[in-house]
Amino acid sequence: MRLITVTIVGSLGIGIPAAWAAATLARGERPGRAVAGAFIMAAIAAIAIPMILHAAAWEATAGKFGWLPLTQTATRSWGGFAGLVACGWIHSIFGAAIVAIATWHGTSRVPVSILENASIDTTPLRCWWTIQLPLAWPWVLAATILNASLAATEMTVVDLYGYRTIADQFYLLYAVDPNLTSIATTTALPLGFAVAMITVLLRRIGRRQTDYRGEHLAGHTSSDLFERPSRGEWIVACSILAFCTLLMIVMPVTGLMAKVGHDVIIDGDQRIAHWSISRAVHELAAAPKTFSAEYQWTTMLGICTGIFATLVAWPLAAVGRQHSRFEFLVDASTVILFCIPGPLIGMLIVQIFQLPVPGFRFLYEMTILPTVLAMSVRASTIAYWILRSGYHGIAENVWLSARLDLSLGRRVWQIDRRLMARSVAIAILTAGIIASGDVPVTLPVAPPGVSTVGTRLFGLLHSGARYQEAALALWYLGFIGLGITLIHTLTRFRSARIK
Repeated sequence: MRLITVTIVGSLGIGIPAAWAAATLARGERPGRAVAGAFIMAAIAAIAIPMILHAAAWEATAGKFGWLPLTQTATRSWGGFAGLVACGWIHSIFGAAIVAIATWHGTSRVPVSILENASIDTTPLRCWWTIQLPLAWPWVLAATILNASLAATEMTVVDLYGYRTIADQFYLLYAVDPNLTSIATTTALPLGFAVAMITVLLRRIGRRQTDYRGEHLAGHTSSDLFERPSRGEWIVACSILAFCTLLMIVMPVTGLMAKVGHDVIIDGDQRIAHWSISRAVHELAAAPKTFSAEYQWTTMLGICTGIFATLVAWPLAAVGRQHSRFEFLVDASTVILFCIPGPLIGMLIVQIFQLPVPGFRFLYEMTILPTVLAMSVRASTIAYWILRSGYHGIAENVWLSARLDLSLGRRVWQIDRRLMARSVAIAILTAGIIASGDVPVTLPVAPPGVSTVGTRLFGLLHSGARYQEAALALWYLGFIGLGITLIHTLTRFRSARIK
C-alpha cells in the first residue's frame, strides 16, 4: 500500500499540472501548440517504453554505479536510490505520463456548451481548474486506478530494489506450485481495481461520449472560445512541460548515454572517473553483436505477438461496434485481463501446456507458441482498444450504410479492411512494442535458450547498470523510438484523411 500511495501522489502531482500546461499552450500561437504537441508525444513515448527500460535508465542515472552518485574517484557518495524511494520514483514518473495524457484528453472532452457559458465571466485558468478538471474526473480516476494496479502487480522494478509486491511474492514463493489461496490473494486487489475501473471509466465516459459526440463535431475548441495565454502563463506552462519532459525522457536517456561512455582510469593510487566518447562508440558498436540473440528474439516475439493479438482483437472490435452490449462485455473483460498480474498469466499458460494433450509437450518445449500466447493477453487488450477507437471514428452515415447493405463478414472484408487499415497497423505496432517489454509475463513461460532484451536487462541490472547494460538499453530504446515515430506518422495521416 505504501508503494501505491507514493505512486498515486507522485503521478498526480506531476501529471495534472503537465496536462494544464499542455492545454494552455494549445490555446496559443503555433510555437506554443508545437511545444504542447511535443510534450504529448513525449508522454506517449514514456508510456510505450517498457517498465524495465525505465528501471535501466534510472538505475544508470541514480542507482548502483549510476553517474549521479559517483564522485570523480569512482566511489559512491549517496545510496538513497533504493527500496521504496527508487520503486516509487520510477512508478511515479511512468504514472505521471499516464495521468497527463488521461487528464489532457478528459478536459478536452468537456462539452462546448459548458465552455461557451464559462468563457463569458471566467478566465481560462479558473475555467480549467474549476470546471474542466472536475468534469474530467472519470479520466483522472481511471488513470489513478491504472497506476495503482501497475504498482500492485508489477514485479520487475520492485525485485531490482528488494521491495515486495503481491505479484513479486507470488513469483518468488508460489510460481513452482501455485495453490488456490495464493492465486486468490494475488488476484484480489487487481480485480478490485479492475471492477473500479470498469464502473468509473466504461460507464461514465462511454455515456458522455455518446451524449456529446455530435456537439464536439459541430462545436469549437477551447482555443476558439478563450483568449490566448498571457506571457506569464506561457512562460509557466513552458517551464512545467520542460521540467516534466526532463523527468520522463531527457534525464533517463542522458543517464544511459552517460553510463555507456563512463570509464575509470587508474593513475597510480587514484581512480579517476570520466566520460569517453570513444568508449561510448565502442560499446554501442559492440552491443548488436554481443546481444544479437536478445534483439532477434525480442523482434520475433514482438512481431508475432502484435499480429496474433490484433487478429484476436479485430473481430471483437468489429462485432462490438455493431452490438453495444457485447462491446461492454468485451470492454470489461479486457480491463480485467489487463489487471491480472503477469506471473499468474505466465504460470496459467505453463499449466495449460502441461495437460496430457497430444502435441502440447512438443509445442511447450520446442516452439515459442506458449510465450506468444502469454504475451498476447495484455497485448490483445491494447490492440482491442486501438481498434475500438478506430471503429468509433468511422463516420456514422458510412457505418449505417455498410451495416444495412452488407453482412458482418462482407462488411469487414469490403469496408472495414480499407477504413481500418491504418488502425490495424497501429494496433500491431503498439501491441508488439508493449509485449516485447512485458518481462513479468515472459519470465515464467520463456523456453530455455530464449532471452529477450527485457529479461536480459532484468538479470543484469541486479548488480547495477554498467556500460554493457546501458548499450543494450539504448539500442532497444532506439528501436522503440522508430516504432513510435511510425505510429505517430500513421496516426497523423489517418487524422488528415478524416478531416
